[in-house]
Amino acid sequence: MKYSKKELYLIQKKRPDLIRKPDPSTNSAIIAFLRKYNAAYQIPKDMKSQEWITLRQQTLDHRDFPKFQTDHFNEVIEHNQKIDKKLEDPQTQKELDFLIKKYAFAERIRLFINPLYLYSQYKKIIGKKFFEVDLTIFIFIIFCTLIFLIIIS
Repeated sequence: MKYSKKELYLIQKKRPDLIRKPDPSTNSAIIAFLRKYNAAYQIPKDMKSQEWITLRQQTLDHRDFPKFQTDHFNEVIEHNQKIDKKLEDPQTQKELDFLIKKYAFAERIRLFINPLYLYSQYKKIIGKKFFEVDLTIFIFIIFCTLIFLIIIS
């Protein structure tokens, strides 16, 4: 059964054991290798910097890395296949359908009750500044709307 992105998000939130690992790449294997050997502190924030390129080349040249990379790729692929099998299991699908029905309604109520949640989701979706609404202006608009509703009721 195929689930939408929202349903998968809800499933992963309520059932963390069903979270897939990202598809394996050389960079993910390098980062896992550095974490294994307690060298994660050396990982730079900018993956295009000269420091990263040097660290990446040193890791690729390490004698244990090819075996580690193969093992890492196999582990990730195996983990994701197990998750896919669990998602295809009829018993798990019934359980997940129940979770989706139960929490989807609660999620809609939470969105209705908390308008600042909508604002934070809006900020995440926009990401790049298409146009920016200042938080104080947003709160002021909500406040004025509430006052207006109180006056007319």
